[in-house]
This record gives sequence, structure tokens and C-alpha cells, in this order.
Amino acid sequence: MNLKRSGDLAALTCALACGLGNIPAKVGLKNISPELFNFFLFLAASVFSALPLFKARYRAEVSQIRSSTLALIFVLSLLFAIALTLNMTALKLLEPATASFLSRFEVILTIGLAYFILREKLGFMEILGGVIALAGVFVLRFKTNLVISQGSTLMILSGLFFAASEIIIKKNIATISTVSFLFYRNIFLIPILLGIILFQGQPLYMPPGKTVLLIVATSLLLPVIGRATYQMALKRIDISRAALITQTTPLFTALFAFLLLRTLPSSTEWLGSGLIILGASVVSFSHYLSRIRVGAMLKPFISKL
Repeated sequence: MNLKRSGDLAALTCALACGLGNIPAKVGLKNISPELFNFFLFLAASVFSALPLFKARYRAEVSQIRSSTLALIFVLSLLFAIALTLNMTALKLLEPATASFLSRFEVILTIGLAYFILREKLGFMEILGGVIALAGVFVLRFKTNLVISQGSTLMILSGLFFAASEIIIKKNIATISTVSFLFYRNIFLIPILLGIILFQGQPLYMPPGKTVLLIVATSLLLPVIGRATYQMALKRIDISRAALITQTTPLFTALFAFLLLRTLPSSTEWLGSGLIILGASVVSFSHYLSRIRVGAMLKPFISKL
């Protein structure tokens, strides 16, 4: 298997793992608060991320990490903790596929932050994709019931914090290895998430056995397999190609939600979600679209509106 095909497979595996991981997360959140769910989620994830340390080269890699890199991972962990709390709260309110579709707005937010923070240029196709995605957010935010509207707002805020963390990772990707990042991020998140629980005055207790199994399944699929396979994809293919392939995550979520939970989004949710996916795909694929001068073809029509 050549490098590009293995990268495509890694990105598709990421989409599949994340799509499936949203299902046990949704079910597990029924009987537990999002904050407590996240605490046990990363407690389990820390065990999985420690397994590579049985190999000597990974132990050396983790033990020899620089203090500046550790500080950077800690900052990223704080951003992840806020994003996860918002994300799981939204998932508790929304149908799984709708939540997954909304999470794709993170692509638009990442591009926007890259423009303001990294001073990256925005082309016509990036702006067009952002407008299309914003139209989808408008549909979900203002043309649905109050619960979906609140869930949409929380998911978008979650995407903002995830996007900020991706910008930091992008600026420092050369200094952060996958094994070290996963190990220390998961370790740092445990006391951070515990602090959130104690600050809110929530009781700390062991969830029921079924919920624990759902948390373990979620931890393996989302923060471990999902993140690791995405990192693998980025090492083999362009980020735009990886991002485009992972846009299939909501489709996998919708499929698994239907097969396992017998739930589907409403027509309005499909419309808003579809616009977000379309906009995110235009942004992700803008480099290739610009080659066929799609932007130039559309400009005369848009200027007349």
C-alpha cells in the first residue's frame, strides 16, 4: 500500500471511529453529567495512551520531553477541557448526527483563527465556504426548536475552543509527537476535569456498570483511536485531503445512530447540517477548486446579487 492510500485509510478510520464513538457517548450521557462523563472518559483514555510505553523507544520519548513542550500541552489540555465540556453538554441535548454535523463547523473556525492569528491569506473559495457554513448554522440556530438551538450554540462554542487548540498544534507540530501528546494531554485533563466537577459542587461517584462500559468504549474510539489515526493521516497526506475525508464523520454517525438507536435528524436539521458540511468541504478542498477557477466562474454571478 502506497503512502497516499495508507493516509486515506487512516483518515477514513478516524472518521469511522469518531462516528461510532458518538453513539456510546450519547447513550452514556443519559445518566451522568457531561463533566463527570469527561472525567472518567479521560481516566480510561490515560490507560489506553500509556500502553505504548511498554516499548523502550516510546518510554524514552515521553521521559525526555522538554519542559516548554509540557507547558504547551498543558495549555492545550485546558482548551480541550473547555471544548469537551461544551461538546458533551451539546451532545446530551442533540440527536447524535446533528451534533456531529455541527462539529464540522470547527473547520471554518480554524480557517478564521488562522487568518487572524497566523496571518494566513483567505481566498475566494474559503470565504464562500464560510458563508455557506454560516447559512447552515443560521438554519440550526434560528429555524429549529429551543433545545436544538441551545445545543447548536454550545457545539459552535466547543468548535471555537477546539479550533484554537488546532492552531496551537499547527504552530508547534514539529515539537509534539503523537505518543507524548496523547499521554500527557490525557494525564493533564484528569485533574483539570476533576477541578471543574469540584468547582461546580457536583458529587464524585462511580457511574453504573453499563455507563462505565460506554465510557470505556467512547474513550477508546474518540480521544485515542480518533486522534491517533488523524495524526497518522497528516503524516502521509495533505491536511486538506485529510480534512475532506474526515467530513464523512457525521454520515457515519447518522448511519450508526439509525442502526443502533433508530434515530435520524429532521429535514430542517439535515438542511442546516448539509450546508455546514458543504461549506466545510469547500474550505477544505479550496486549493484544488481554485485550480479549476471555480471562484472566477462564480464571481460574476455573485456580484450581480
